[in-house]
Amino acid sequence: MNIIKDKDLKISFVGISLGGLSTTESAAAVLDRNLHVIMLDKLFSMNDVKYFLDNFPGRQNAVILVSVPENEVMISSKWKYNSRTYQPVNLDNKIMNHDGWTNRFSARGSEYFKELNEKGVDIYRFDIENVKKVMGNCYAYRERTPTDCKALQDTLRIKYNMRDLPVNMLPVAQLEAILGAFLAHGIITDNKEFDYKQIGEFENLPVVGI
Repeated sequence: MNIIKDKDLKISFVGISLGGLSTTESAAAVLDRNLHVIMLDKLFSMNDVKYFLDNFPGRQNAVILVSVPENEVMISSKWKYNSRTYQPVNLDNKIMNHDGWTNRFSARGSEYFKELNEKGVDIYRFDIENVKKVMGNCYAYRERTPTDCKALQDTLRIKYNMRDLPVNMLPVAQLEAILGAFLAHGIITDNKEFDYKQIGEFENLPVVGI
């Protein structure tokens, strides 16, 4: 990937799993070049996220990936669930898109992340499901269930040699944050196992994936 410059200077890899609402747990993870876990932390409000990034040492020598959160304001009835993909309600002017309730993804924090990017910080977005799918995490498990989380943690710890991860299960937000940091590490170190690329754009920031 050519969107990230000066790869040799990058020594920290930050993943942030961002919840769609402040009531949904978010988390941050930091890895070094040897895939050692430097830090894991829980975050909730955007103020927590801003405090973490504003005070992160060596920010200019880091690559930061923030997940694109699903819009939790969208009610989960069947026709609204289907509108995540097709959004036919947007064709009807009588049904107003108040507070973005028909949007599949949440724009939470996007203005702040854009400001960091304009200051020269290497910050991008990533899709959690894209990374999980390519890593072979089993889709037979219901998303975010204990079985799904355990399978993801074992994949990272055993298949990808992240031996710093504990045997006991980590919270799902922290695992998803580690996914983002792992993806950032692979992009910078040019891991040949995956084909890294820009898979889209969200709120004026590139979405990177595999």
